Amino acid sequence: MDAGLNRRLRAAVIITAAIAVADVIPAPLPAAAFQRQPEVVPLTPRPEADNAVFKGCFITDKNGRKWPCSRVNNPAANLTMFDCNIENRMGTEMYLDCDDGDQRAYYYSPGAMRYERYASVFDPAPRPRYLSRRRTSPTVACEWGCAGNVMTGVVVWDEQWPEAWSCREVGGDGRCRIVFENNKEVVLVTRAGRRVLGDLPIKECSKNWWGYGGWLPFGLGCTYPKHDQNYYGTVKS
Repeated sequence: MDAGLNRRLRAAVIITAAIAVADVIPAPLPAAAFQRQPEVVPLTPRPEADNAVFKGCFITDKNGRKWPCSRVNNPAANLTMFDCNIENRMGTEMYLDCDDGDQRAYYYSPGAMRYERYASVFDPAPRPRYLSRRRTSPTVACEWGCAGNVMTGVVVWDEQWPEAWSCREVGGDGRCRIVFENNKEVVLVTRAGRRVLGDLPIKECSKNWWGYGGWLPFGLGCTYPKHDQNYYGTVKS
């Protein structure tokens, strides 16, 4: 009887020891755990030590403005942006179809305004990913139309305007305004004042041509009124 009891005690001890060992040995890891995970490296500003090689180095744009070479491909450098409102202060609807990469024309009802944001083409800082449309020209030119009058080459933004630097989002004096006003002229308005860019070719037409009544089609007997400045673009129709 004592021998059988001893055998049962020895078996119990062996089982207890096996359970303890099993708790210590870790379970096998899944195969995915052995795969190398890609390292995520956040964008960081270029170290000041690296900028030392650009000391005294500048890129001069067409305005004679100097940009530090250290801004090239530097994630810490924010690209210079400009703000400009385009406003229709005429008595009728007009449209603009511009060469800024947007494939559609925009229509402005009387009194309407559209906010535009332009990136500097001279600033060597990297462009944010959200700026999908890349301009290479400092100007944005459009086809303009109003009441059957059409003109091409109407510039609504030019980074080389003397007033442009004051229209910066950061450090500027305020948003610029391009105003089509009084069926007569295009005006650039900034905190520095107003500057007339040119006149608008709005034809004056009469159906009662030479006293023959209203049977003649619209467009006959149309003339351009006298104007003081050159037309702001090339008259198309």
